[in-house]
Amino acid sequence: MMFQKRLNLILRKPPILRFALSALLLSLTFAPAQAQTLVETRNRAIDLFAGQGKLIKLESPAETVFLANPDVADIEIKSPKLLYIYGKSIGETTLFVIDDTEEVTLSSAVNVSFNMEAMTRAARAAQPGGSFSVTEIGGAIVLSGSVDTIGEAEKVEAVVRQLAGADATVVNSLSLNTPAQINLQVKIAEVSRTVTEDLGVSWTVLSGQGFSGGSGVEGGYALAGNIRNGGTNIGVTLEALKGEGLVTILSEPNLTARSGDKASFLAGGRFPYQTTKDDDTATVVFEPFGVELEFLPEVLRADQIKLNVRTQIRELDFSNGSQTNTQNVPLIRERSASTTIEVGSGQSFAIAGLFSASTQQDVEQVPGLGDIPLLGALFRSTSFQKGESELVIIVTPYIVEPAAPGQFKTPLDKFSPANSLDRNFLGALSSGEPISKDGPVSVKNINGNAGFLLQ
Repeated sequence: MMFQKRLNLILRKPPILRFALSALLLSLTFAPAQAQTLVETRNRAIDLFAGQGKLIKLESPAETVFLANPDVADIEIKSPKLLYIYGKSIGETTLFVIDDTEEVTLSSAVNVSFNMEAMTRAARAAQPGGSFSVTEIGGAIVLSGSVDTIGEAEKVEAVVRQLAGADATVVNSLSLNTPAQINLQVKIAEVSRTVTEDLGVSWTVLSGQGFSGGSGVEGGYALAGNIRNGGTNIGVTLEALKGEGLVTILSEPNLTARSGDKASFLAGGRFPYQTTKDDDTATVVFEPFGVELEFLPEVLRADQIKLNVRTQIRELDFSNGSQTNTQNVPLIRERSASTTIEVGSGQSFAIAGLFSASTQQDVEQVPGLGDIPLLGALFRSTSFQKGESELVIIVTPYIVEPAAPGQFKTPLDKFSPANSLDRNFLGALSSGEPISKDGPVSVKNINGNAGFLLQ
């Protein structure tokens, strides 16, 4: 009875101790905990995992029990000689047990840590092909090793975070076995609206499916995927239409980026205008305009690519601009949109509807607009000004690998200039050996006169 009364007195002094004497409450509270372990200890550290419980057998009956931090661990009294302690959160605390003679019968440090073994098993079960480890350093969980793709690294991290809890610090130091690189082959073309359906895409129908904008391609955006025409290669289709004068290829840039890194392309220019500061000092500011594309590729699997696509259009509007003492400063109209798509390596998607009808009307009002690189040819086009064609951007991503040293050859490889004697009397330009067509970079034979020309 003395033990029971003394225990009740301690219960009225939170947060030093929180007890529950009910065995039913004990079973309900710790049903999901790991298997209980009997600890016969005196002045020794007690190591626990978060959610794990252990039984402590005392040498003499306990009169008072103190636990320094009940947020790290908590304790239940089974009997005067049997205590149940369990870990709640990561950290350290101290346990003291005092008998009825005020003698300290137990003084132990309680260490609560992550169950690294269980986390490692779960992570390897989620991603069996990786070579990685899960360790605890300074209270943080560190993932180290290598996997094949970024998606696999994110999957491992998600599993570990789920087991560690929302408050845990997880450091993802996983690397890729072979850092994936994505080559983006971009074709920027002026396409006649009468033949856009020949590409397998109806822009007016697709507006709003991906890039959101106005109705139809007039003033809006359209994103089309899987542009195939009965299995015909998109490049062959464009070349055929180009031969008929229905497609004009304005530019074919190639962008290469690592998986997870950005690649961008800007077609336009910078409009200069003059501003005056408070001290009447004149400065010239260059404002960019045109079409900007930004890609964030990521390799999900061996042949699957996720692309975050962002496009921004900045147009010059002189009709709504402002007039200064020296020039007419146009209003810059800006439209932007972004989306995420998933395509296979070698598959194509297209973006259209980047310019509205108002852009076509402004062509004659903007001096030098037809001289802009790449877009100038579009603006000068009579078909574009009449609304009979539009700008279409076709992107084909490929997963590529870095080339081995010496894999690529140039016309100057093994080239050494001839000396004066050989040049003047023998007519030789070099003394090097020509590149063999049977080398590692040999290509298909070309009919007719073809080859390198050194000038």
